[in-house]
Amino acid sequence: MTHPLLEIDYQGDAARRNTQDTTIFLTPRSQSSSFDADRGCRTWFCSAALHPHLNKDRDTVVYRDVAANPQGPILLLISKVTVRFGAIVALNEVSFDVRRGEILGLIGPNGAGKTTLFNCLNRLSEVERGVIELEGRSLLAVPRHDIARVGIGRTFQHLALFDTMTVLDNVLVGGHVRGRGGFIADALRLRGLVHMERKARQHALELLERMGLAELAGTPAGGLPFAVKKRVELARALASEPKLLLLDEPAGGLNHEEVDRLGELIRMIRSAFGVTILMVEHHLNFVMRVSDRVVALDFGKTLAEGTPAEMQAHPEVIRAYLGAPA
Repeated sequence: MTHPLLEIDYQGDAARRNTQDTTIFLTPRSQSSSFDADRGCRTWFCSAALHPHLNKDRDTVVYRDVAANPQGPILLLISKVTVRFGAIVALNEVSFDVRRGEILGLIGPNGAGKTTLFNCLNRLSEVERGVIELEGRSLLAVPRHDIARVGIGRTFQHLALFDTMTVLDNVLVGGHVRGRGGFIADALRLRGLVHMERKARQHALELLERMGLAELAGTPAGGLPFAVKKRVELARALASEPKLLLLDEPAGGLNHEEVDRLGELIRMIRSAFGVTILMVEHHLNFVMRVSDRVVALDFGKTLAEGTPAEMQAHPEVIRAYLGAPA
């Protein structure tokens, strides 16, 4: 039996906040208690339909974020993956899995193979040997242009926004993969296409609202502060409605206060959208605070994996990062 990702306690106007609970604001949409049923999780998600006493426009909900079930179903399977660039072995039989609904942190020194592994998941790097499966389906057989369509979203170490486009248009680009158009439909502006575009725009606006970016919808992305651009990129990745969200150094370039807010945001994203998160990050305190499990790579090999507490005490992990004898 799977465990719920959320335990929700409706508090009306008197929402509370302490070290165990986090206050979030939800705009009632079409989500219900079966919001994530098709992914094998029982995710309870407040909506106007479930809770008629919710404010029609917005209300306050208190939820306790529950760690993913370590024995839950596997979403992503990585087995004995090997990648070579000439004589350089970037990944050497790397193996681990990612459970549905969890946040898994991937750590390792520079050159350990973390970004190469992400590129394999996106089909940007070719795998010489090994298995990568999403929900039992081999990703190695999926064309690069279909990776987003099968359910993988990604943010990048170096921001990849369209600077001259507005924040809203950047997010709409992320949702394009879910569209159903074509040359004739676009040329004739068929009713179905117009309805689809209207729905995509509404979804993008809701994402901006959830990410605290609604007031910036019409602002060109290029002039925004770095931390805000990071949120825009997150919203764009979520617009494709991914099952698995890849975050490549999301805390890079942020100050301490921004890193703290990012941690809260990532946990909210996991809970509210029912998405599984695989995160590469050098900021160890951040990884240990946000992740349910952590996998460490070193010289292209799987060094260790376990809970944050286990990894912080693991002698090989300490040696890899601090150079101390094991």
